Amino acid sequence: MVDEHGEAANRLAVVCAYLDEIRRDLRQELGEDQALEQVLAAVRDGVDLAGPLTALHAVLQAANGDPLGLDGYAGTGSGTRGLQPVGISDRPGERVYLCPAGRCARYWWPQATTSVPHCHISDADLRRERL
Repeated sequence: MVDEHGEAANRLAVVCAYLDEIRRDLRQELGEDQALEQVLAAVRDGVDLAGPLTALHAVLQAANGDPLGLDGYAGTGSGTRGLQPVGISDRPGERVYLCPAGRCARYWWPQATTSVPHCHISDADLRRERL
């Protein structure tokens, strides 16, 4: 069984983490970023993200000639690369920062000399949680 909510959450985490890069790539290849704006509008409106994320993924695949599309922004491997499910960690009891709205699977481990990143979609700081 495919976990569509989990896939959407993982892909939304990629959009949040790589928003500027995705926007730049779309504008460079297509001259516009309408598919990305549709995802952002769906997030702001609180509607189902599966359709807009699938459309963005397909546009990136076609525009970049990259079969990994949206998934290719997250690192190496297959699927949504470089992201682990929240709560799966080799750092038990650690603090982790998560999506402020709880809609995507983005996470960030605290780093001593780096300030907490923010959500590029809502512009809010990631929320702090303890695992």
